Amino acid sequence: MKRRKLTRFLSGVMAVAMIGSLAACGGGDTGTTTSDSGAAAESTGDSTADNGASTAPVSALSEIPINEPGTDATGHEGEQAPEGIQEGTTFTYWTNYEIPLYAPWMDNRAAVLSYQIYANLLVKYKGNGEDIRCDIAEDYEVSEDGLTWTFHIRDDAKFSDGCAVEASDFVATWDVMQTYQPRPFSSVESYEAVDEHTLVVHLSAPNPTFIYELPTQRIYGVVCQDELAKYGPEDNRSAVGAGPYTVEEYVSGERYILKAVPDYWNADHQAHIETVELEIISDENTALMGLMDGSIDCMNTVDIEIMNNAVDNGMTLALIEDRINPYWLNAQQVEVLRDPVVREALCHMINWEEVSALVYDGLYPVGNSYFTGPEAPEFSDKHTYDPDLGIQMLEDAGYALEDIQFVILGDPDFTNMNVAITSQLNNLGLTGITTETYDGATCYGMLKSGTYDCFPVHNGYDPESPLTPFTMGLIEGGTQPCMFLKACDEEAYNEAVEIYNAAAASSTLEEFQANMTELENIVQEQCLALGGLQVIRGYIFADNIRGAYISKTSAELQMSFLYVAE
Repeated sequence: MKRRKLTRFLSGVMAVAMIGSLAACGGGDTGTTTSDSGAAAESTGDSTADNGASTAPVSALSEIPINEPGTDATGHEGEQAPEGIQEGTTFTYWTNYEIPLYAPWMDNRAAVLSYQIYANLLVKYKGNGEDIRCDIAEDYEVSEDGLTWTFHIRDDAKFSDGCAVEASDFVATWDVMQTYQPRPFSSVESYEAVDEHTLVVHLSAPNPTFIYELPTQRIYGVVCQDELAKYGPEDNRSAVGAGPYTVEEYVSGERYILKAVPDYWNADHQAHIETVELEIISDENTALMGLMDGSIDCMNTVDIEIMNNAVDNGMTLALIEDRINPYWLNAQQVEVLRDPVVREALCHMINWEEVSALVYDGLYPVGNSYFTGPEAPEFSDKHTYDPDLGIQMLEDAGYALEDIQFVILGDPDFTNMNVAITSQLNNLGLTGITTETYDGATCYGMLKSGTYDCFPVHNGYDPESPLTPFTMGLIEGGTQPCMFLKACDEEAYNEAVEIYNAAAASSTLEEFQANMTELENIVQEQCLALGGLQVIRGYIFADNIRGAYISKTSAELQMSFLYVAE
C-alpha cells in the first residue's frame, strides 16, 4: 500500500489554519520594563504608535533571526548527528512549574513531557508543521469523501515497557481523552480497532485541519491500555508511552529524570542523549546562572532582559515566534463591559506599540489577528490607537471616565504588561482600572469559573487544535464560557455558533479559512478582547548542544534529535 502523499500548502493558507490552542492561563508574557524608557507605570498614554516604538532602546536581540520550523535552532544544522545513544550524556532542561505526568490529556503545560514520552500515528518532523510523516502508523489512506481515515499500525511499535502498540490502545486512550479535551474529537464520529494493526476513524464531516491536529501527542498520543486500566488516567504509573524517552524518576517540586529507550522502535527518532533532567527552578535568573556555570544546558524564556543577558554573555540564543495573547473582556462579570461602545472605546485607548517598546524592547509585534495569524491583512486596521476617539465615545454614551471599573487579572508572567496597560488607561483618566496578580493555578481556576474581569490568555493561532479557543469560550460546556458574551449579544452569539459549526464541517482549507475569518470578524466587531501582542520566545543553549528543533506553535523541543557535540 502506498503511503498517502501530503500536500504542502502555501504559507498564506497555512497561516489561516494556525489557530488557537489554549496553552495555559498565562504561559508566557513575562518581561521587564526598560531602564531607558522608565517604568511602565510612567507611560503617558498619549504618545503615537510611532513615538512609542521609537523610544525603545536598541536591544541586543534586534539582529537575531527568528528560527524557521525545521531548522536547527543552535545554528549548526550541517553537523552530523551520532548514531544511537551517546552513553553517559545528560541534557539538563529548566522548567518553572510542576508538570503533570499522567497521560497527555491532563494539562497543556505537560507538552514538554508529552513530546518526549508519548508517540502518535503521525508526527510533525523536526517541528515543521508542513512536514507531517508517519510514526506509529506505517501508512494510511483517506476515503474519497474525506470521512474515513484508515491507519495501519507498525508491527514493531512498542511502549517503553516492551508491549506492542495495538490499534485498541488508541481506542482505550481516546475514550478517556474525550472526557478531558472533548473539542479535538468534535469532528470524530467514531473510531474502531478493526484488528491489532488497523485503526479506522470516521469523521462526521470532512475536516481539512484534521491532518494538522492529529500529530499532537498532547491530544492524540497513545498510552498503554493495560496500565491505563490498572491505574486510571490520573495516576502517574499510567504514563507508559511509546515515545523515545521514559520517566525514570520524579521528585515533586525538584526534578524529572527521563531515560532514552534503548533500541527504540523508530530509528528516525532514536534519542541520542542518554539522560534528560528537567529541573524545577522557580526563578529565571537563577536558571540563567545555571546556564553560565554549566549546571543547566537549556532554558526558554520570554523575559527580554534575560535574553539580552544571554547574548551579552556569548550564549547561543534562538528566537521563536509563539502565540498571540488576547486580553479577553468578561462582560458577564462586569456590567459596564456589557455595553459594546465601552468595549470599543477601550480598544482605541491602548497603545500596543508603546507597550511592546516599554516591556519588550519593541521585540513583540502587535497581534492584529487573534486566530487567523499575525499577518492577516483584513484585521490590520481594526481598533487603531486613538485615545481621543475612545474618550469621546465614552462621553457620548453618557459614561464618566471614573465609571469604568474593572480588574486586569494575570499570573506573574503578565505582570509588567498588565501594569503598562493599566498605566496607559489610568493616565487617560480611567482611574478605576486596576491590575492583580495571582499564581498560575489560581488564575486558571478563575478563568474556568468565569470569576475574572479581564484576562490575558495565551491562545493564539495553532494548527494543532484550530477551533479550541472557540470551543472553550463559545460552545456549551466550554471551560471559558465568558469569552464570547452570550448574555450580552445573543444574536452575535448565535451567528458565531452557526459559523463555528460550518468551520468544523468545512470540506476544504479555503472554506475553513473563510469561516475562521468570519468568526474572528465577530470577535473583533464585538470588541471581545482589548488586543494583544505576539510572544517571541527565546531558547538559550549551552555551547555543546546540537540538533535543537522547536515547534513554532507549541514552542516545545523534540529532544530525540538533540546531541552533545564532541
